[in-house]
Amino acid sequence: MKSLAYSLAIALAVILPHTVLAQHHQLTDEIFAKKAAAGGLTEVQLGQLAEQNGASQAVKDFGAKMASDHGKANDNLKSVASKDSLTIPDKPNAEQQAMIDKLSKEKGDAFDKAYVHAMLRAHVQDRALFKEEIASAKNPDLKQFASDTLPVIEQHLDMIKKISENGPGAASGSSVDMKMAPPTASKSGVEATESTPGTATSPQ
Repeated sequence: MKSLAYSLAIALAVILPHTVLAQHHQLTDEIFAKKAAAGGLTEVQLGQLAEQNGASQAVKDFGAKMASDHGKANDNLKSVASKDSLTIPDKPNAEQQAMIDKLSKEKGDAFDKAYVHAMLRAHVQDRALFKEEIASAKNPDLKQFASDTLPVIEQHLDMIKKISENGPGAASGSSVDMKMAPPTASKSGVEATESTPGTATSPQ
């Protein structure tokens, strides 16, 4: 069971669509928009699974926050895409959906371990992707979207690190403090709340 959960986590992290681009691939606005859209949709579905299948309250609460925050970000990206005539996916790709289906069969501690491991990797990679778009974007609306969404991604990374450090499957009744601090204003409407002080952020 443990090895299965680990294998699922590795596979899930690899196929999440906002993985870092191959070193020699140029990030374009179109590629970013497609990756961000498919990735956001995937993370909403995984968040909903965490609410249903997770063992610990921390994982369930984090899943709910993921579904909510990425749902808002997805709506904002759809607005940008509509305004700028960009084509973005409206569902995860086949590989992502296959992994969602596999993870949907996991329950309890096995789900928590696979989900937390995948979210750690995915959010480190998300942060790199969004930073690259901010640095290289030609489309000002996508640059603004990336700039507004990056603090949310960084907050998620801090939260999932804390869950991982506490041991997601060790305390099914525990929960990470997800009290909302005053939201950071953003033009795209995605709100980032303050992370718990003292949580380290991995260098990118």
